[in-house]
Amino acid sequence: MSESVQVIIHRIEQIEKELQELKLELVELKKILPPTLETLELTNEFAGYKLKTPIPLKVEYNREENIWCMGNPELELYGCGETLTRALRDAEEVFKALIEEYVLEDEASLDEDAKKLREALLQHVEVSP
Repeated sequence: MSESVQVIIHRIEQIEKELQELKLELVELKKILPPTLETLELTNEFAGYKLKTPIPLKVEYNREENIWCMGNPELELYGCGETLTRALRDAEEVFKALIEEYVLEDEASLDEDAKKLREALLQHVEVSP
């Protein structure tokens, strides 16, 4: 093996070691720094539906499980994922299901709790019959 190849291999090993040290530092920082995002507000359109009023979602990061979660208990809207984007996509799927099950469903077939959820959803979203 030529000397220049050995130098390159040695430099790559140094870079890999430095990268590993930076990863460890990042893990330690995540332990002491709270996530900066506490609430996310959905506006305009979400999951293909036009929103009449913003929908606030409380955002949390679970350091032990490395998972992002967001939710709005009033609307029973939740989403979780390995990244904030995946959590939002999960919430989008849940929102679609909520609209289908509570808003688009015949109101007469819903029990009282379901009707309350339907009304709460309708305060935020425009749905065409």
